[in-house]
Amino acid sequence: MAPASPRELNERELHEYVAGVEGHDSQTVGVVGYFYRMYRTEVLTRVGELRGRDLLEIGCGEGMMFDGTPVSPVQMDVSMTRVARASGKCRLLLCADGYQLPFAAESFAAVLLVAVLEHTREPWRVLAEARRVLKPGGRVIMVVPNDVTMSVGRLLLRKFPIRYPDHLTFTTPGRMRAWLADGFRIRDAFHLPFRALPFAANLYHCVVAERA
Repeated sequence: MAPASPRELNERELHEYVAGVEGHDSQTVGVVGYFYRMYRTEVLTRVGELRGRDLLEIGCGEGMMFDGTPVSPVQMDVSMTRVARASGKCRLLLCADGYQLPFAAESFAAVLLVAVLEHTREPWRVLAEARRVLKPGGRVIMVVPNDVTMSVGRLLLRKFPIRYPDHLTFTTPGRMRAWLADGFRIRDAFHLPFRALPFAANLYHCVVAERA
């Protein structure tokens, strides 16, 4: 039975609930899949030559980001349901919490937070953990949604609720800059799918930031 409100559940419980009612397969087909492939290409381009244990993907979901590529990063998700679905796609996979990463400091050259921060109530804490496990000069690669335009899209596609039920924080470029001001230098930032237009007319904001 669905909870009366997402806020009645803690984050792990909420993500398990949503995983049980909404899989990620729908993100790879149709118009939604078109935009997913667009930001996936941007992420993979910025991963570059990194392989294996140099790269950590926090919130890997069902393991789609690197499926079919030669890259085998360390991948984790807070939802055991998602991790189970990802098990056939990922080599280095675990269930863990982004607020308390089970890794030593300065373990990775890059950390991915792709469509993750909006699923947390305290994204600055996740970024602090990402910084802790990054090597000096390491980078974090992030994609966050515009919840307003995304909700309009879900309404047009007749998907309900129109806001993803496990989106807990509204992310904006301004908020991203504020969260990253503590310990990061932004190296690249742009919107998708229309780079020349403001965030209000776009679906995603992408940021690459370096550990200061």
